[in-house]
Amino acid sequence: MNLKNKTPGPATTALRRFYAPPEAFAGGEVVLDAEESHHLARVLRLLPGARVVVSDGCGRQVEAEVLNLSKGTAVLRVIRELPLTGESPLQLTLAIGLAKREALDAVIRQATEMGVKLILPFTSAYSEPTTPERQARRLVRWQRLARESLKSCQRAFLPEIASVQDFPRVLPGPEDVKIIFWEQERSGGLARMVQRPRPAGVRLLIGPEGGFKPEEVAQARQAGYEIASLGPRRLKVETAALAALALLQFAWGDLA
Repeated sequence: MNLKNKTPGPATTALRRFYAPPEAFAGGEVVLDAEESHHLARVLRLLPGARVVVSDGCGRQVEAEVLNLSKGTAVLRVIRELPLTGESPLQLTLAIGLAKREALDAVIRQATEMGVKLILPFTSAYSEPTTPERQARRLVRWQRLARESLKSCQRAFLPEIASVQDFPRVLPGPEDVKIIFWEQERSGGLARMVQRPRPAGVRLLIGPEGGFKPEEVAQARQAGYEIASLGPRRLKVETAALAALALLQFAWGDLA
């Protein structure tokens, strides 16, 4: 089979999707890990000969055929490479204040679906208390949730999720537009910002449940951030993140 053929088949979008890291691909085959193999064989009950799509989260997507299932491992044969799909032209970085587990879980899923490239969890004055051990466990969970969302939304790239950092450390970045959303801002601001030509990248800051202290907003302003509002209603963390991402993808990305 010619692996250089990158024309997608008509039924590719209907195929079940799986994730495997780049090192799982070798010699025209791909080996799924125990969790993905269990999902393929025990949950979906796919058999040898079934066709699926496998993404490595780094831009490679292939159509593959199940070769064999043994000892909890699924081995697939790569049939053809598929074209890059699901990626926005806008480089979006989301810095998000630590919040309750269910809120941050929702943010990770939605940010992946909305095409975010980099997620930066941070601690600030009003963020949820945590410990290094808990942070490490949450990072593993967030990475798993991102992989699940990658498959469901049919993206080619996994967002990078950084370890939890202090607020000042998430402020610097290469993006040409930086926005902090603050519930006490009443002048709007976002409508004016999105009238500009599309920037190469945007970094946006969303606070935890308690929002930002005025001193933190002032610190962000000094670092080059513009202040914007998401309207007169106080939004939950997951709602605010989704609303901000949707507005920016509509204005500058691929949501329109």
